[in-house]
Amino acid sequence: MDRITEIIADALGQSRLVRKCLDEKIIPMLDTQHKTFAGDISRRISSRNIVNEAFLRDIETLIIRFGDEVASETSYAWRGHEHDPECGYSVPVHTERAGALRLVQDELVELATLVQSALDAAEACVIANKLFDT
Repeated sequence: MDRITEIIADALGQSRLVRKCLDEKIIPMLDTQHKTFAGDISRRISSRNIVNEAFLRDIETLIIRFGDEVASETSYAWRGHEHDPECGYSVPVHTERAGALRLVQDELVELATLVQSALDAAEACVIANKLFDT
């Protein structure tokens, strides 16, 4: 298998994981507007129509939307050191919904990276072929 095919195979595998997360956990907890958008992405994954710029843009949009929701549903707690309470650090505390969105957001980032890599590799192949033709 050549490099481009391997990247696309990885993207297809990652898309199955993302679709399962969207369908089983995320879409039911979203508001109507986001539910429609995420459902459209799930259907496009199901049709295997994922290696194109439009899909990449939509995945990136969903990543940003989920990030905004995670940020709005996250608070921070102070964890002091045992022997020096003035020294410590803040830890994020997510709601259950924010935690689920954060997990699928990570999977969406991985999918976006693979789709972008596949598109870039295919474009590099086209450019290289043009060089050989001259």
